[in-house]
Amino acid sequence: MDDTQAMRRELDDLKALLFLKTPYLALLLSKMRIAVSHAVRTVLATPNGETIVNPDFWGKLRNREEKTFVLVHEALHLAFRHPWTVQGRDRALFNVAADVVVNEMLFRHGYHEAAGNPVTAPMVREMLWARNVPITVEELRRASSDEIYRLLVSARAQDTAEQMLNDAPRDLNPEESEPPDTEKEIVQEGSQGPGEDPEEYWRATVVEAVVVAQAAGTSPGELQRVVEESLKPRVNWRSQLKNGLRDAVGRTVVCTWERPSRRYATFPGIKRLGVQTVWALVDCSGSITERALAQFVAEVWALSRVFRCELRVLPWDAAAYPEIRVYTPGQVQARVVSGLWGGGGTLLAPALRRLQRRMRAQDVVVIISDGHIGDLENAETLRLYRMVSRKAAGLIFLTSDRYPDLPHTRVIDFR
Repeated sequence: MDDTQAMRRELDDLKALLFLKTPYLALLLSKMRIAVSHAVRTVLATPNGETIVNPDFWGKLRNREEKTFVLVHEALHLAFRHPWTVQGRDRALFNVAADVVVNEMLFRHGYHEAAGNPVTAPMVREMLWARNVPITVEELRRASSDEIYRLLVSARAQDTAEQMLNDAPRDLNPEESEPPDTEKEIVQEGSQGPGEDPEEYWRATVVEAVVVAQAAGTSPGELQRVVEESLKPRVNWRSQLKNGLRDAVGRTVVCTWERPSRRYATFPGIKRLGVQTVWALVDCSGSITERALAQFVAEVWALSRVFRCELRVLPWDAAAYPEIRVYTPGQVQARVVSGLWGGGGTLLAPALRRLQRRMRAQDVVVIISDGHIGDLENAETLRLYRMVSRKAAGLIFLTSDRYPDLPHTRVIDFR
C-alpha cells in the first residue's frame, strides 16, 4: 500500500511537469488507467485499455525521466491501438515495429531517458540491411508500425526481434496474460467508463489529444494519422465485392431469340455462356493474417455459390503454387488457409503467368493482397496483367493497405 501511495504521488508530479512540456502527452497519460501487479514481468499495455506495471520494475527505474518515458510509452501504445492491432500477428515482430514508432516519437519530443536498451530506427535498419532489405533510418522514422511490421516479416527477423526485446520492456508480450483484478492494485483510474469499449475509448481520447496539441500550436503527425484513419468512412467491402462479381458474371449472359422471354413473348430470352470459374489469387507472403484470409476466401466462396461459379484458389508469394479447388465452406479453412504456402517475398508475375495458362476466357479474377508487391511496376508483370485482364470477365483487387494502379481493375479496400 505504501508503495502504491508513493507511486501515486510520483505520478502526480510527472503529470504536472508533462503538462508544462507536452500537454497532449500529459492528457494521454492522465486518461490512462494504471495498475500495479507482480504478475507481469515489467510493464504491459492490455486490450482492456490499461497499463499494468510491476512495482519492482518501477522501483528499479533510475529517475523521474525514465519513469515518465515508460508511462508515456505505454500511453502511446494505447493511443496507436497497438494492443488491438497486434492480434493475429507475430507479437515479437509487431512489438519491435510498434516500439520503433513510439520511441522515435518520444525522442523527437526530447524524451531520451528510456529504460533498458530501447528499440530504435537505427537498430532496426541495421537488422534489415543484414537481411538484404535496404531502407534508410529516415524512411523507418516516417513509417507506420504496420509498414515496419511488413518489412520485418519479409526479412524473417523473428530471432533478432526476440533478442531486441530481451533488453527492453516487452509490453505487448504474448507470454503474459492480464492478471485478474484480485492480483492488481489501481494507481490511477483514468477516464474509461464501466462497460465502455476500450478501443473506442482510445479512439476518442486520441482525437481529444490532437485538439489539445493544435491549441498549443503543435500537432503531432503520428496522432493526426490515427485520427484521420479513425474518421475515415468505413466502406462495406462485402457489398463492393458482391457488386463486382455480379458485374463480371453478368458479362456471360446474353440475349437470344432462340428462346423468347417467358415474361414478354415479344422480347428475347437470356442465355448463359457456360459456367465461369472465380480465381482467388491469395497473397500468402505473411503480411495478411490467417484469420483475415479465411474471412476473405470464405466470402469469395459464398459469392461464387450465389453466382453458380467454381472457386479455385491460387496461393502466391515470390512464387506461384498449385491451385486449390474449394467446394464446401469447411474446405476454406481445412484446404485453403491451413494449406497455404508462403512467407517469402511478394512478386505477382509468377502467379499471373500460371493463371494466364490455367484460366478460361470470361473467368473472374479476385486478387487478395496488402498491395505491397515488389514487381508491380515491372514491364513483364504489367504485360501479363494486361493479358489476364483481356481474358477475364472481371478483375477485382482486394487490398488491406496500398492501392495499386492497375488497368481494368476494380480495387476494394477491405480494412
